[in-house]
Amino acid sequence: MGQGKKEWISNSRVLATVCVVLLHVASSVLYKYNQVPNSHWWIGNVYDSFVRFSVPLFLMITGALLLGRQYSYPTFLLRKVIRILIPFAFWTAIYIIYNFIEPPQFNGKLASQSNFAWILQQLQDGSSYHLWYIYMLLGIYITIPLFAKIIARARKLYVELFLLVWVLFITLSTSHTSYSNFEWNLWYYLGYLGYVVLGYYLSIINTKSKRISALAVVTFTIGLFVTFYGTFYYTDKTGVFCKNYYSYLIPNVLLMATSVYVLLKNADIKLNGVLKTARNIIDKHSYGIYLSHILVLNYLIMYGVDWNLIHPLIGIPLTTIITLIVSVAIVYLISKVPLGKYISG
Repeated sequence: MGQGKKEWISNSRVLATVCVVLLHVASSVLYKYNQVPNSHWWIGNVYDSFVRFSVPLFLMITGALLLGRQYSYPTFLLRKVIRILIPFAFWTAIYIIYNFIEPPQFNGKLASQSNFAWILQQLQDGSSYHLWYIYMLLGIYITIPLFAKIIARARKLYVELFLLVWVLFITLSTSHTSYSNFEWNLWYYLGYLGYVVLGYYLSIINTKSKRISALAVVTFTIGLFVTFYGTFYYTDKTGVFCKNYYSYLIPNVLLMATSVYVLLKNADIKLNGVLKTARNIIDKHSYGIYLSHILVLNYLIMYGVDWNLIHPLIGIPLTTIITLIVSVAIVYLISKVPLGKYISG
C-alpha cells in the first residue's frame, strides 16, 4: 500500500473509531424522549445522526484493504480471521463475566435458565450489544477469499452493476433492515457486504476533484438532514424513540458514509506532532478500543460521567474523549503482558 493511501486509510479508521464511541455515548439520551428537555434530546439526535457513517466506514476500509487481491483460504484464516476471533473471544468472556456480576445487567436472568444455558444465550446473541458488528464482520471475512477472486477477475462494469443492484436492494427493503442487531440470515450479510465492495470500488477510481468533493459535502448534508429529521418526525409521531433512520442499511446513511469516505480520500490530510501520535495510537488499537469501550462507558456512567455531564453539548464529546483515553490505556496495558497482544485487540 502506498504511503498516501495508508494515510487516508488510517485517518478514516481513526475517525470511524472516535465516531462509534461518540455514537454510543449519545445514544443513551435518545431513549429518554419526553423525559428530558427537548433541547437535550435534539443535541443527542444531531450528534448521533452526524456519526451514523462510522460502521459503514469501517466496512468500506475493509474493502479497500482486502479486495482486489487473491488469497488462499488457510492463509487468510490464519492471518486475518484468527486475529479477529481471539480478541473477540477474550472480550466476549469479559462481558459475560460483567453481565454476571453486575446486578443491573444480570438482574435474575438465571431464574429460568441454567448457568450453561444462559452462557450459550450470551454467545448466540452477543454478550454486549456492540459485539453484533464482530459477528457480522466474521461472516464477511469468511467469504472474502472467494469474493476477492470474483472481484479481481470481474470487469469494472460488473462491479458497478453489483453496486447498483445493492443500492436498489437496500432502498426497496429498508423496512427489513437492521439497525445494530445481529441476525443469522444471508440477506443481512449481503447488505453489509455491499459496503465492502463499495469501499474497494471507490478506492480504485479517481475521485479527486473539487466538483466531486463539493458534491460529497452536499450529499452528506442531505443524508444528515434526512437522518436527524426523520428520526425526530417518527419519534414525535409515536411518542417513543424510533431509530429506523439510524439503520446502516438505508439510503440516507449510505449517502453520508460514501460522502465521508470520498472526502477523506480526497483530502490527503497530513498530520504532525501530537495529532499524528494520537492518530497512530488510536489507529493501532482501534479494534481493541471498539471491543473494550462499552465496558469502560458502562463504568463511567455508574459514576455520573455520561452525556449529561455539565451539559449534553459538552458532556457527549467530553465523555467520548474520556472513554477513548481509558480504553486505549486498558488495551495498551493488556498488550504489554505476556501474550497480551494476541487478546487485547
